[in-house]
Amino acid sequence: MTALKRYLKNIYLLYSILFLLVAVAVFVPYFVTGTSLIWQSDGIAQHFPALVDWRVTLRQLLFDHIWPAQWQWRLGLGADYLQTFSYYTLGDLFTYGVAFVSQDHVLVYYNFSVIVRLFLAGLSFLFVVRQFIPRASHWSFIPATFSYIFFGYTAFAAFEHPFFLNPLIIFPLLIWSLNRLLVTHKAFLFTIIVTWTLWNNFYFAFMMALGALVFWLGYLYTTRSWFNWKQHLRLLLATSIGTLMPMVLLLPSLISVLDSARSGKTLANGLILYPAYYYFGLPGNLIANFATPDFWVTGGFSALAIFAVIYALRHWHEYKTFNWVFILTGAGLLFPAFAGVLNGFSSPSNRWLFMISLPVNLMMIHFLQHLRRLTLRDYTWFAIVGVIASLSLFIMSDFSLNSRFSPMIALYAISLLLIWSLQHHPTQLGLKALLIAVVLVNVTFITNRNHTNNTNPATSDMLSEQSINKLLHGQRDYLPENTANPSFSRVYIDNQLGNATGIAPTTNLPILSQTNNIESYWSIQNKAVNTMMQRLQIAGSSPNDITSNLDNRNILMNVLGVKTRYQNSSTMTPNSYEQNANVSVNHQTAFTSSDSYPLVYLPKYTVAAKDYGPMTATEKEATLADSVVVPGMRAGQSSAFAKQIVSGVIRTDQTKSGQTSLHYHYKTHASLLPDGIFLMANKQLRGTELHLEISNLRYTPATFGQRQQNALAAYQYSATQNARNMQSSPNIRYNPKAFTWNWTQHHFDTIGTEYAGYKLTANYNDHDVSFSQTGQTNLSFYNPQTAVTLNLGQATDYKNEQFIPLTFSRDGDYSFDVRIVGIPTDKRFSRVARQIQRTAPKLRFKRNQVLTTIRVQSPRVLATTIPYSTGWSTNGRHPVKINDGFIGIPLKAGQNRLVLTYQTPGLTIGLWLSLLGVVLSGIALILRLIKHK
Repeated sequence: MTALKRYLKNIYLLYSILFLLVAVAVFVPYFVTGTSLIWQSDGIAQHFPALVDWRVTLRQLLFDHIWPAQWQWRLGLGADYLQTFSYYTLGDLFTYGVAFVSQDHVLVYYNFSVIVRLFLAGLSFLFVVRQFIPRASHWSFIPATFSYIFFGYTAFAAFEHPFFLNPLIIFPLLIWSLNRLLVTHKAFLFTIIVTWTLWNNFYFAFMMALGALVFWLGYLYTTRSWFNWKQHLRLLLATSIGTLMPMVLLLPSLISVLDSARSGKTLANGLILYPAYYYFGLPGNLIANFATPDFWVTGGFSALAIFAVIYALRHWHEYKTFNWVFILTGAGLLFPAFAGVLNGFSSPSNRWLFMISLPVNLMMIHFLQHLRRLTLRDYTWFAIVGVIASLSLFIMSDFSLNSRFSPMIALYAISLLLIWSLQHHPTQLGLKALLIAVVLVNVTFITNRNHTNNTNPATSDMLSEQSINKLLHGQRDYLPENTANPSFSRVYIDNQLGNATGIAPTTNLPILSQTNNIESYWSIQNKAVNTMMQRLQIAGSSPNDITSNLDNRNILMNVLGVKTRYQNSSTMTPNSYEQNANVSVNHQTAFTSSDSYPLVYLPKYTVAAKDYGPMTATEKEATLADSVVVPGMRAGQSSAFAKQIVSGVIRTDQTKSGQTSLHYHYKTHASLLPDGIFLMANKQLRGTELHLEISNLRYTPATFGQRQQNALAAYQYSATQNARNMQSSPNIRYNPKAFTWNWTQHHFDTIGTEYAGYKLTANYNDHDVSFSQTGQTNLSFYNPQTAVTLNLGQATDYKNEQFIPLTFSRDGDYSFDVRIVGIPTDKRFSRVARQIQRTAPKLRFKRNQVLTTIRVQSPRVLATTIPYSTGWSTNGRHPVKINDGFIGIPLKAGQNRLVLTYQTPGLTIGLWLSLLGVVLSGIALILRLIKHK
């Protein structure tokens, strides 16, 4: 027994034992049931494919000494390797061990790395707080450490974005090393931690830099050392050296971010205040966490952490520095602009809140050391905050007395009772042990509460290990059309997740095959290609997934060189693609096209960008079929193919005459019959793909009161229609007042959802096509649009008038101009495609190079579908940007020998800066050793 007590005095051993217990409670059900820790959205779409691919790259680098090609054709339409993966794997040191794991065990490595990151986050915090508060009782470190590790942020990130846990390891070390530099003037460790911070991830580095800045200002305020210029110079030098060393990775990453599809967004999505429901839930976020965090306010702090913050605010002068941080945090949570600034001057994401866990739990240790000083007024405020948080949770759970948040409220009350007991019996070891146990239960509930369905296969957000292994091995069955030269061939691979749902599911898994899948879902996407997709009004295009499925448009799919489509049975098939009955992969059927364009070709016409700009999206797409769009030209030719577009005649009322364009207005109303437009008979539409072109789109969302009235009207209308049906039974339960009461109760927490988006759906030939306008509440995909073009599919039954119903997902007032046009996809397009194919020069591919020779009679512009980037050069010169997003090569009359070469922008400069940083760091270390001796 004595030996056991001696071992338990080792705080790190005690932490390890208790961490194992919590980890078992949280993660063992996943391992027992064969459920992975891979989310069916970003997990399977981004993190896992990146890790599997990174394993291959690392092994080639370590064992074969082969560096990865800087340009990768398999990343969508083609992308920079370093710029794409620096956000996911290259900077994450915890992925490097995957090089020593077989592919069959990568999933085990992925799962295990989540637990390792959490464990190391606790070790980092424990080490740092022991330096900051060395005289505190050992027992107080344990609840603070577990409260630091397991809170709402980790409960979300551990399952959705595992590398988001890394900052919890780095941030305490960054603050500790900064404090060490300021106090002891020893800068080397701070320099190393700064390097790790910037190497790990530029996104979180920005936030942690701001956190370190706040700490530094707090230190200056506390020590009154504002004009200690020697100290400032030492800090500047250490920071500069630490910043230089990771530049080989950091500089190209920053360049890619500034030139990505996500750059240039409106600060905080244009929000001045958050929606009302956000403020309703904010107090409840103190003690609980919601399944889908509003604006990334993950919340979910342990009850003791809340007590500590209240205690600090109640004793303002004693903990003034802490309190300014807490006040700044509270004020920042009220305004979207604050979150937008900390999120890189973009959307209002509050991911920065992970940093507040450090001062909060540092304060908890101070709080536990001063329990004897608690007064009745302290307990009163603890209770008041608990009541306010409980009321908030009551509202957010639709005023249900059977609230799913009840355990969190109970744990808050139990923690309060234990604190009171420990204050009056401070020497009772049993009470201390019980308090620690309650904290462990508290944080386990926080971590598990939103994941209780993850072991239920019918409702789980996590994929099973069996499904992942099947998907992983299934990628090898996707083969390019021309295996000898796969860079010529592009494919489109449909959703492989079947009945699982998610954002761009499995989009990136095909990077593990030999195909060049055009769709890619990464945080860093080419801005030039995104511009092109936006001007073509591709409905599914987003800053993370710029190509999407290309709206299944026949012309665009072929122009971009998609030879083969692996698609599900419910997916619309473009006209040029014919089923290959002999090829089926992952329950998907292969469709091939003989009209697909080569990677490099010579179009017949040259169109000036100023003439191209005013065209409609369909006209632009048709122009790309036989033309190259070049900027800077005064006047150009016009596309012959675009002139073959046919305008449909439409109307909203069969008693009125038709017209090629009309203004459509819809306001939510109760009705049994669908709203929509009529497409009149027109034989000219034969052999065309129909595009529904919507412009001047305006939407005024219904207020809460209007939504209430609309719901009541629909209820009453339905009851009236049923009453008129003599065969229906009487509705004895009809009660409009009760309906209104119940509707209000279950929708009160939606006040403010006017900021959310909507979905517009059209149906043609029994096939739904949709446009989703993301709202200001969307943090990754907000992309306001006033015009969109929807591909209705191949024209059918064009000899008769057809009704195209339109449905709207949200209550409100919609207005827009609409027209339907047909773009040829029959032999008229095939003739153009054959002519383009005949102009294609022969290509040779080397690492980061495309080589070709071509002869022209007069100066022309050679077109490619290689995404534009400043990293490309042609015979030492930068090529031009054509078609809004691709590389174009000016040709002179006669023979042209072309060498198109790619180099990651900023890589060379970044390498030299890193070498300079290493040299300066070495010099600083040598000088320090000499001084020490």
